[in-house]
Amino acid sequence: MDNLILGSTKIYGCIADPIEHVRAPSIFTSMFRQKKIDAVMIPIHVNEDSLINVINSLKLIKNFCGLTVTIPHKTEIAKICDFLEPDANKTKAVNWIKFDKNRKIIGNNFDGKGFVNGFLNQSHVLENKSVCLFGTGGAGIAIAYSLADEKIKKLKLINRDIDKANNLKLNINKVYPNLNIEVSSSLEYELNDIDIIINATSLGLKNNDPLPFDVNKSKIDSIVADIIMNPMDTELLKISKSLGRTIHYGKYMIESQIDLAGKFLNIW
Repeated sequence: MDNLILGSTKIYGCIADPIEHVRAPSIFTSMFRQKKIDAVMIPIHVNEDSLINVINSLKLIKNFCGLTVTIPHKTEIAKICDFLEPDANKTKAVNWIKFDKNRKIIGNNFDGKGFVNGFLNQSHVLENKSVCLFGTGGAGIAIAYSLADEKIKKLKLINRDIDKANNLKLNINKVYPNLNIEVSSSLEYELNDIDIIINATSLGLKNNDPLPFDVNKSKIDSIVADIIMNPMDTELLKISKSLGRTIHYGKYMIESQIDLAGKFLNIW
């Protein structure tokens, strides 16, 4: 009986493109069952061209309560939200939305807090560390701001679109004017002075993806982190481990968001 989907069941979604890598539906549906909550989370595969139409259609489904948002929709959905919570407004990206009683869209972003909390929970340290972040998309932006909150010594932003990385640097320095931020392209970068390297790109989702960076350029005592959750052992993390680097799995980011998301959605 506990596993039945009833007429009273509340529906949540996970929206992405591609969709095969997402773990949120299984994680949250399992949590709902454990806590005896009459709800389910489903995967929703939507491309960018159909995004606005799909969101507007979901608003009409009265028992559809909210979404977790992942690649590549985080910044586009932020644009159509009726209200952004402070972390989402700061980053102009969302990874969770909910519908209020008037079916207005409220957006929030827990990627940054989720990554930082997950990292610290594994007994790692961020304060006074030099950090390199590959990728300044929706998740990367949120992580960059949360890293700045943790009083890191230096932040290096590396992105294919150098203008996007420079824009992020300017915005972060408005809030944290004393933080040393460097910007490089994905073709020219140095890692020999970096303590923590984070892959916030989508490279690693597919088996034939190239590595986001050359691990051999990193220090032997550096930590290599990936935010990709499936596969858990990305090629980047496997190679980093084989070269003696400490690794940090992407699963810790979503695990650290569960409580935050549940409270935002008024589930628990």
